[in-house]
Amino acid sequence: MDTAVASSEDETQSKSPTISFINSQKGKQLLIANEYIFKLNKTTTTTKYWKCVVNSCSAKIHTDLNEETIEVREFREEVKQRAINETTPIPRIYDKECAKAKLSDATTAILPSEREMNSGINKARRAMTPTIPTTQLFDIPEPFTKTLHDDDFLIVDKMITRRQRILLFASREQL
Repeated sequence: MDTAVASSEDETQSKSPTISFINSQKGKQLLIANEYIFKLNKTTTTTKYWKCVVNSCSAKIHTDLNEETIEVREFREEVKQRAINETTPIPRIYDKECAKAKLSDATTAILPSEREMNSGINKARRAMTPTIPTTQLFDIPEPFTKTLHDDDFLIVDKMITRRQRILLFASREQL
């Protein structure tokens, strides 16, 4: 989907209009913005330039060709943030975010697979994972004491002596 900013001699810039596309009788793509029709005037590597089909009208619209990549970046960031903040498996996060996101067909086509995103997301998650302790005196973060279904996973955390500690992890099914 393209973003649009309308401009004319009287009105230099307005709010982003709602846009849609139709085809002309000659099969050319036309842009409809706030009930006005625009035809493609020029295309560059990053922008499409549209002008009003009415000859006396000087309204113009510039659309960004890279919105699909912006949507992909937003999707990647959402998956990454959830992976950092949750202990849910990455494939499950990816699937849920795909279902939740309302991506255009073009964006869906260029969306990286879970496998392609996995190494970067794992790296971000590892950076947030606490280091392995070298002594018995450490705190266990709350997310590591629960299962994915929010049941207790840390059953016993007991200091026996100054140099001995018992940690017992188990789920209900294991007990």
